[in-house]
Amino acid sequence: MPADTGGSSGTRTTVKRSVGSSLGKVAARVASGSSGRSTSAGGGRRRARSSSRSSSGGGGGSTRRYSSGGGGGSSRRSSGGGGGSVSVPKVPKAPSVASYLAGDSVYQTGASGLKRSLSDYLSELGRRRGEATTQFNQTTKSMERDRVRQLEDLENEFASRGLIQSGLYGQEQGRFQEQFNTQMTALKQQQAALLADLLGQQKNYQRENDLNAQQLRQEALARRAARYGIG
Repeated sequence: MPADTGGSSGTRTTVKRSVGSSLGKVAARVASGSSGRSTSAGGGRRRARSSSRSSSGGGGGSTRRYSSGGGGGSSRRSSGGGGGSVSVPKVPKAPSVASYLAGDSVYQTGASGLKRSLSDYLSELGRRRGEATTQFNQTTKSMERDRVRQLEDLENEFASRGLIQSGLYGQEQGRFQEQFNTQMTALKQQQAALLADLLGQQKNYQRENDLNAQQLRQEALARRAARYGIG
């Protein structure tokens, strides 16, 4: 029994050594494979990054040279070509003042209104002047008729009294004629003042109308200058 025990022990020791050796080889192979795979994986990753950088750098350079640079040059050339082909619009030649005013509806409407207003006012003044003249003529004729009648009455009165040849009749007749002349002079002065007032109104209105016409013309010329760039 002891001999068997020793043999079994030796056998177990041999088996342990054999198993240990096998495990060591397996571990060595595993370690070697893992190291190889790690090295291979690391090299692959480095090659992938290098390839990525190379591809990225190459793509970027190619894009800048051909896409970005080319696009910029093409854009500049297109812009330059377009700028050369754009034509500056020509400012039309300004018409003469008379031609412009004839075609300016604002000016023509305003000028027509001023002329119409002036014509209406002058017509009204003419009517008033005519009425004043008619009234003056009628008054002077009436006064002349009254003068003749009153002188006849005065003569008849002094004749009935037998004083027609007296100096009293001459004095009374002279006094009456002086009063008539004074009244006639006052009437003529009144008529002259009325006509002068009407003439003054006409001149004032004409002056105001002329100023309005000048302002209307200046506004039209300002529009002409703005439209045709006249400095």
